Amino acid sequence: MTLRKLRTHTTSNKLTGSAWEAYISLTSEQGYIFTFRDVTEAQSFQTSINAQVRRQAFILGLMERLQPASQLQEIGEFALSYLVQAMDAAFGDIKVITGVGFNAVAQVLTNQVSAKFIAVYGEVAVGEMETLLNTGIPYGQGLLWQVVTTGKPLFIDDYKNHPRAVPAFKNPGIGDLGIFPIPAANGNIIGVLTLESRGQKKLKDAPQQDMLLAACRMMGVAIERAQNQVRLSQINQDLEQASQLKSEFLTSMSHELRTPLNSILGFANLLLQQVAGSLTARQVKYTQIIAESGQHLLQLINDILDLAKIESGKAELELQSVAIADLCTQCLEMVQHRADKKRLLLSQEIDQNLGQLNLDERRVRQMVINLLSNAVKFTPEGGQIKFACRIAYGSQLLEQFRPDCSPINPSTPYLCLEVQDTGIGIAQEKWNLLFRPFQQVDASLTRAHEGTGLGLALTKRLAELHGGTVSLDSVEHQGSIFRIWLPLTEMRQELAKNLLREPPAVKENELGANANSAKRIWVVEDQPYNQELIIEVLELEGYIVELIPDGGVMMAAMQSTLTAPPLMPDLILLDIQLPKVDGFEIVRHLKASSQWKGIPVIAVTAMAMKGDRDRCLAAGANAYMSKPLDLNLLKETLRIMLP
Repeated sequence: MTLRKLRTHTTSNKLTGSAWEAYISLTSEQGYIFTFRDVTEAQSFQTSINAQVRRQAFILGLMERLQPASQLQEIGEFALSYLVQAMDAAFGDIKVITGVGFNAVAQVLTNQVSAKFIAVYGEVAVGEMETLLNTGIPYGQGLLWQVVTTGKPLFIDDYKNHPRAVPAFKNPGIGDLGIFPIPAANGNIIGVLTLESRGQKKLKDAPQQDMLLAACRMMGVAIERAQNQVRLSQINQDLEQASQLKSEFLTSMSHELRTPLNSILGFANLLLQQVAGSLTARQVKYTQIIAESGQHLLQLINDILDLAKIESGKAELELQSVAIADLCTQCLEMVQHRADKKRLLLSQEIDQNLGQLNLDERRVRQMVINLLSNAVKFTPEGGQIKFACRIAYGSQLLEQFRPDCSPINPSTPYLCLEVQDTGIGIAQEKWNLLFRPFQQVDASLTRAHEGTGLGLALTKRLAELHGGTVSLDSVEHQGSIFRIWLPLTEMRQELAKNLLREPPAVKENELGANANSAKRIWVVEDQPYNQELIIEVLELEGYIVELIPDGGVMMAAMQSTLTAPPLMPDLILLDIQLPKVDGFEIVRHLKASSQWKGIPVIAVTAMAMKGDRDRCLAAGANAYMSKPLDLNLLKETLRIMLP
């Protein structure tokens, strides 16, 4: 008997949930054979596969939209439009939780209402809903806070008649409502998704519910990322503003502190010169103490300003070719007298083959003096201090203790500046405290050694500014070795241009005894003590001095027809911070005038922040000096500019 398949028919039994396939075959005797096969499991499996494919497509589609989004509003609009369409919702919204505890508020991030909903229930009903959304829902009002507290979705069949429903949302058009939690990475609920579904199946029974929860998790990650970016941006703005305020404060304090110091140090110097009469030995001693204390205070102010500039990223190196052996010898000479007072043996070991190196000479001198001064301070009488300067390599630095953990290339050549002493030493557990600003190893009220804890911190920052580092080796009660490591490969840069180059020194016998006797100098200064000091110094040098008390008077003098050429100054010593008209404005007017532009101007200011010197020179000043004035430098500068 031959069988021939004629057709296949599939049928389902809704009561039992089963599915069958029927095969009808024709026999050779023209008869029929019916074959039935149960395909319930196969069809169920295929349905499950299709659902999984749809779910994956949904999640991937949402992920593609959320991944590039960085703004909260952008994230909310992408996600909500996608979910409203996928769930056939009449409206939906995403709310973000702000505040903590009872002060928390659910602020709407975005909402979407279908045109069909508006057409049926009108603009007024929708307006009331949106007004509440825009103002936010306080903690405890509405059902969403149950979702925030439990972290579980909530479904409401009849929201209009629910006792905890928000009045503005008691609209007959709202049907099957679902509220879904939006969790952060740590599980805290940072928002909620609300959807009103118009599908045939209720949200709590819909197979898409797991997709909604997955979508909420993805939104939580995206929202948290965007919020962190906003917070980080705000922190950066706050830090930038704080840095600006700190710079302004330091500029102001620099002026306020340096101005009285200028008078203190200047008059102390005049007294020691005994130009106004002889002093007794006791008076000389007292005056020396005043001068030394003023210099100490000035050094502290300079250290604080330098450290602040470096930490704010506003310090720059001024590289120039320096004879390193000569620089090291000068540093030793500067501390020699202090070492002699304590009967300390001060020795040196300087590699004379180093020759010329590109360095910021002032900064390197500052670092070396800091280490040598500390060695003198902390070494008992009769001790020894050895200073060494040589070429070393990164392989040697790797063996040292250093406060930073920056990577080191073993083959990199370094200029190693080493100070070794037989002082009090430091316990190893306290090494990490040494290079922190304002940190004292011995912070007790009975500590034997004075200091602010700025020297080593500043030395470390200056070394790092050069691309280098510092290292330490110490044994308590035996002594310490501090080293500065400056990478030579990082310092081969073009020499920085020095806007104010000092002319070659002029020998005294070339000038003549009365060369400056007829020179007229205008001193534009508003501080009474500084006025008196500068006038005293200049008149002792034989200059004719005229005082201009503020910027307004100076501007009037420039514009006056009474200022004839015989009465015009040969040089102007100009304070920058003046009442009425500041020094920058005065310099610009001087250099713009055909009558005044040839007169040299020395800008004098108590400001010592980065860029002040450049600003003065850019405005037209011929030279720049900072307060407190170095009177010897002032006199030498005047001799050069007024030959």
